[in-house]
Amino acid sequence: LFSAVSRMDDISKAVTLDAKFAGDVVCAAGLTKAELGGSEYFALLGGVGNDVPKVDANFAKKIYRAVSSATDKRLLHSLHTPALGGLAAAFAKIAIAGRLGIEIDLDKIPHSGVKTAHELLFSESNSRFVMTLPLKNLEEAVKIFKNIPFAPIGLVTDTQKLSVKSLKFNEANVSISLDKLIKSYKIPLCKVLML
Repeated sequence: LFSAVSRMDDISKAVTLDAKFAGDVVCAAGLTKAELGGSEYFALLGGVGNDVPKVDANFAKKIYRAVSSATDKRLLHSLHTPALGGLAAAFAKIAIAGRLGIEIDLDKIPHSGVKTAHELLFSESNSRFVMTLPLKNLEEAVKIFKNIPFAPIGLVTDTQKLSVKSLKFNEANVSISLDKLIKSYKIPLCKVLML
């Protein structure tokens, strides 16, 4: 299905997930829905849930073509798909990998049918991307993603913190140091290695 869409002829155009430059814009592409069924979030809570992510093949092809075009034009500094763990895990991984802070405005994330911050942060909806890019490339990126849910949702910073804010979801206003994120990320692996 995606072989012709996702083929990359020039490996030098590949984009890694780590944030690279303070001042870059963080953008979200794709639509977050209230799809937590079978998610890492529900597994952590000891549940399963009912609303599992559904794939829309036509939409998926459209967004993958747009992402391919953006990477081909070298517009992006980083790119990640928020699969396991949803957007919350994606933001953390991007910040941890780049050792840079990120400020996110949850209210700007393209979504449909989402009623809580937990749904927005931990949904595992398909065919979504989080990317960072220089401000000078934003206008061209907006054109490439013009028929796809797409929005600038934050900034890469040198604060060494992942900060999430929302006027709609007060409980989502949090700020976590990168040190704490890194420690949390490594703890499970340490426990496994000690067995």
